Amino acid sequence: MAYYIGIDGGGTKTNAVLADEKGNILSQAISGASNPNAVGEQELSQVFQTLFLKLDNEGKTPLKNVKWVYAGIAGSANPANRTLLESILSKLLPHATVFVEPDAVCALYSGTYGGAGIVQIAGTGSITYGMNEAGDQGRVGGWGYLFGDEGSGYAIGRAGVTEALKSVDGRGEPTILLEMLYEHFQVSQAQELIKKVYNAKQPKTIIAPLSRIVFQAYAQEDLVAQAILQQAAKDIASQIMALYRTLFTGDEKTKVVLCGGVFQEKAVMPFLLKDYLENIPITLVQPEFPPVAGSLIGAYKQATIQVSRNMLEQMKNTQ
Repeated sequence: MAYYIGIDGGGTKTNAVLADEKGNILSQAISGASNPNAVGEQELSQVFQTLFLKLDNEGKTPLKNVKWVYAGIAGSANPANRTLLESILSKLLPHATVFVEPDAVCALYSGTYGGAGIVQIAGTGSITYGMNEAGDQGRVGGWGYLFGDEGSGYAIGRAGVTEALKSVDGRGEPTILLEMLYEHFQVSQAQELIKKVYNAKQPKTIIAPLSRIVFQAYAQEDLVAQAILQQAAKDIASQIMALYRTLFTGDEKTKVVLCGGVFQEKAVMPFLLKDYLENIPITLVQPEFPPVAGSLIGAYKQATIQVSRNMLEQMKNTQ
C-alpha cells in the first residue's frame, strides 16, 4: 500500500495529512513553524521529525510506505530555502519522492483541485498567486505590511484606526468605529488607544484583528466602514486583474480561490469584489477544504493519480 503526505507549513504552525491512494485519511498532525526565513535548519529538522512521528502513529501508519510528499511551505519561493527543505524532507523520508512549493499552491489547489487558477490570500497579510494551464506561475503583492499587503486584515484594521482618529480631529466623517475601538481596548480617549497599540511588542498582531471591528461596523451600515471595505475590495481586485493579465488570455475563464480571514464573511468581501472584476471571465470560489488538503491533492497530482469526487469527500475530514 502506497501512502501520500501533504504538508502546509507557515510561520506559526505546520499541518500534515497522510492518506492512501484511494484518498482515505490515515492520520493528521500539527507541529511548529517551518518557514525557513524564520526558523533555522536544526529547528526545521526537529519540526518535521515531530510531525512525522505523529503521522506514524506508533507504527500504525508506517512511513516507510510513503511514496510521495508534497509540501507547500511559506518562504520556499526562495531557491535556497526550497533546496534546504527538500534536503531535510528527503533525509527524513528517503523512500519518498519530495516536492516543495510555496504555500500559496496548497491554497490554490484547495479550490481548483489541482487545476490552474488564481488564489487570493487575505489574512493578516495578502498575496495573489496563480498558475496557468501551461504550468507558468506568478504572484502579485505579498510585500509585507510596510510596503504592501493591500486588502489584508492588517490594512483594514489600520484604516479603521486611522479613520476613527480622523473623526477625533474633525477632519473625518463621524463613525461608530471610534467607540467600538475604545470598547475593544477598554479605553476612553484616543491617546490611550494609541498607547495600547504602540506599546505592543508587535503592533501588527494588534492591528490586524481590528479588521473584525470594521466588518462589524459595516454590518451596522457605518459609512466609514463601508468606504474602508470598498477600498480593500478595489485593492484586492487590482491585484487579481494584474495577475490574470500576466497568466491568462483576455477571454480565458479561470477560478479565483479566496482564502483567509478577510473572506470569512461570505456576504461582504466576495460580494464587493464582484463589482470590480466584471471585466474578466473569472469565477470566485471559496474552498471547502483547508490548504493542507490542497497539498495532498498536489501529491496525487505529482503521482499522476486522478482525484475523484469520493477522494474529495474524504478530504473534508482534514483540519
